[in-house]
Amino acid sequence: MKKKNIIIVIASLMLVASGWWTRNWTSADSAKTFQGDVVSLDDTSVTVKRGRKELPFERELFAENDQEGAKEEETKVATLAAKEKEKEKVAAEFAKSDFGKSLKKLQKLEDTKFVDHKLQEAPKYFLLYFSASW
Repeated sequence: MKKKNIIIVIASLMLVASGWWTRNWTSADSAKTFQGDVVSLDDTSVTVKRGRKELPFERELFAENDQEGAKEEETKVATLAAKEKEKEKVAAEFAKSDFGKSLKKLQKLEDTKFVDHKLQEAPKYFLLYFSASW
């Protein structure tokens, strides 16, 4: 049973890495199409990653449904950015608390040595370890 789950996970990761879920982009005149992932967006242009290249395009060069898709992607990006800002705000508030101040000397193990580590977001869970000797 475990081997089957591992195979499913590996196959899913391979599909994602190979670009299985890339978007089909169509030109405004429907003459040309290509597959690519959105890298960045602004008010007038879309940067699409096609293979290893990142190509900037004006939004008006795409078909209407692709322009709407770009707007949806822009909304998703804005939502993710707002969530990241909220996480940073909560982490900053946590860092000001007494417990957060005690975690300023936090370290993590990288390769074979310990390096300083700064929390990127407030912890969701804590593990309390209590030991007593008599």
